[in-house]
Amino acid sequence: MSTVIEVNNFSFTYKNAQRKAVKDVSFTVKKGEFLGIIGPTGAGKTTICRGITGIVPQIFPGKFEGEILVQGKPTQEYSIAELAGIIGYVHQDAESQLLMTNIEKEIVFPLENLGIPREEIKERLERALRLVHLEQYRNRHPYYLSGGQRQRVVLATALAMNPDILILDEATSEIDPLGAEEIMAVARELNELGKTIILIEHNMEELALYADRIIVLEDGVKLAEGPAKQILADREMTEKLDLYPPEVTQLALALLKKGIELDDIPVELTEAEALLGRVLAAAGRGGE
Repeated sequence: MSTVIEVNNFSFTYKNAQRKAVKDVSFTVKKGEFLGIIGPTGAGKTTICRGITGIVPQIFPGKFEGEILVQGKPTQEYSIAELAGIIGYVHQDAESQLLMTNIEKEIVFPLENLGIPREEIKERLERALRLVHLEQYRNRHPYYLSGGQRQRVVLATALAMNPDILILDEATSEIDPLGAEEIMAVARELNELGKTIILIEHNMEELALYADRIIVLEDGVKLAEGPAKQILADREMTEKLDLYPPEVTQLALALLKKGIELDDIPVELTEAEALLGRVLAAAGRGGE
């Protein structure tokens, strides 16, 4: 897979801030990858997203050090509009991202501003509505939608720009579990269609299901990076950062503390079922 994002020794200090929000962070993202980024509040997750999308330093000024390349080109050589055509960015506050009186107008507004031909706008609108499963609500005011549906409108607006990369920055943190499940289902579907997904998320269950790889941040520094299973099963690190791994992982770790030997640490329900089956079978044989 080709590399679509390179973050090289990136540091950023917001204007008038006393300390760096991100400190010397480096990583790459491959085309079609589903990358998770986790860490406690203030770890620098959103600043990295802003760096990738060009929002820092173009909108939020400050001292930018290192480099971030998107499709081989430094972000500072792009305009914000150009990057928006490559990267869709959806953050947690859907309300602040909705401006129009119905869903259809919300999606086409940025496309009209870019001067995209009307026929192409229509095609993009229909595709975006279809991807987020909101075709039947196209004429509804966002006010009358659920939290999950409003986030899907924001997502559709980003997707109408036809980006290759989608960043979800805690996009499910302020909506109900059903709405969060809807957003994650769309993200998984888009990833299966070949889109690159970067997910900033506190819900470790979701990351266990979808992420290929996870980066861990603490106080602006990259603390760890690796396959999702390896990161989520690292008890010492998750406890240190007050991160809660999936419940099945917590169960396995509790069994280890009880002295029960396990041949694996599960992060998904299917893995846990198989593991417990083996443990029970071994216990049965031991009692024969």
